[in-house]
Amino acid sequence: MRHVLLAFFCALFLSATPLAAREQSDAPDIEILGFSPDGRYFAYEQYGYDIASDALDAAIFVIDRETNKTVEGFPFGFIADLPDNTNKPDIDIESLRTEEGAPELGKLRKVVREEAAAKLSALEIGTQGRRLAGVPMTQRSPVDGKDAPLKFVVWPTIPSAIPDQQFVYSISAKTTDPLPDCVNAAPEPRDIPVTFIITAERTFPETKTVAAKEHIYQWAIAKDDCPAGLWISDIIAPPDAKGDKPVLLIVFFTGAWSSAVDSARYHATFIEMPEGE
Repeated sequence: MRHVLLAFFCALFLSATPLAAREQSDAPDIEILGFSPDGRYFAYEQYGYDIASDALDAAIFVIDRETNKTVEGFPFGFIADLPDNTNKPDIDIESLRTEEGAPELGKLRKVVREEAAAKLSALEIGTQGRRLAGVPMTQRSPVDGKDAPLKFVVWPTIPSAIPDQQFVYSISAKTTDPLPDCVNAAPEPRDIPVTFIITAERTFPETKTVAAKEHIYQWAIAKDDCPAGLWISDIIAPPDAKGDKPVLLIVFFTGAWSSAVDSARYHATFIEMPEGE
């Protein structure tokens, strides 16, 4: 078996059943900008506009594998649920609106990309990884539901009656405590982040778990906002295949709602995979 340094892109989307007085919001979209050639840095762009909440997103994020945190100077751009973000172009957003008042998202994204270009170039962002598994946010008819663990192998194989000799992995994410009933009751104010565990498991050739790794991620959510569930949408292997321990990059999508509208944002974190590949 080959040792591989993996980065997984796992978008976790939190959703909830709408109330009569609640607007069903549009989620932001994402574009993967790529990795640095050594797999240390991973960059993506979040963008979108939700007319229900007037939420505007046009920002670039870069995650450092060595610190497992956002690189200094990022996120760069405009983020709906981070209105105090200081890393953004010095422009008047109001000047980039249509006659109807909606933001000209294409022009805004272009400005953000142009001003972030030098920073991304310095990190050598641009090498693409390989998507291993996932459930797109737009998919409405998943086989087992969007919250089902994703199963995959690292290297491409030909499906046949002959058993595959690769290790089989699965990735799942669950909150450490049951989510509150925010649909039928107002959310309780909280002073601590919502914590969930991302679990990577390995099976081969048995169907039982033979190795597992757990990674705790804390999502800092506003105390009056309500989390509602999650799923992993993508798993991507990075270009780097070096390293003593298999590592993954998890990028996920968190969502919440407060009073009458939904909100959402992408995040990323690196975790170790079970040994064996």
